[in-house]
Amino acid sequence: MPHLSPMSWILAPLMFFGLLAVMAATLWWSQLPIFPKILSTSKFSPSNPWNWS
Repeated sequence: MPHLSPMSWILAPLMFFGLLAVMAATLWWSQLPIFPKILSTSKFSPSNPWNWS
């Protein structure tokens, strides 16, 4: 096993938990009831309840 510097032992868990926190926040944010409403009103679809052109 090659020798790893102490800095990589510090950065590896930080990157792992950082990515884990980003994925958890993304899943939590996508399950908010406000999120689909923002998407549905910003698409300007023909079935828009506000009838924006």
